[in-house]
Amino acid sequence: MKSGSKCIVGLTALALSIPAIARAAETSLGQREYEAKCAMCHGVSGKADGWLSAHLLRRPPSLSRLQRDNGGVFPFDRVYQVIDGRREVQVHGPRDMPVWGDVYRLESDKIYGTALERYFADDGMVRARILALTEYISRLQE
Repeated sequence: MKSGSKCIVGLTALALSIPAIARAAETSLGQREYEAKCAMCHGVSGKADGWLSAHLLRRPPSLSRLQRDNGGVFPFDRVYQVIDGRREVQVHGPRDMPVWGDVYRLESDKIYGTALERYFADDGMVRARILALTEYISRLQE
């Protein structure tokens, strides 16, 4: 009887955890990057209403209107370059502030050992993270 009860409890716990597992699988790399690096200023929905935005000297732009403000076409390359750090954004400050491309490169340096591994992995991993983040921002458009 006790093993039957344990089985029922175990199956119940599994059944209750399935929605959480499914939600975790639905979260894309781009969404995770956005929530970790951008949402504090730009807000969860990209409307410049993040918890940190009230404390900034200049309010960050709404990321949910980029397509609308660009004639109905999402400015993919421009967004990529801002994230990568090739295009300066006044609100992000001078280049000594975090540029996510540089941050991603530093993070990948910790993962890979040799210089050759770093050379090939850095570029690919950095581009993949930036592309995922840019793609996620494109889904925030109104």
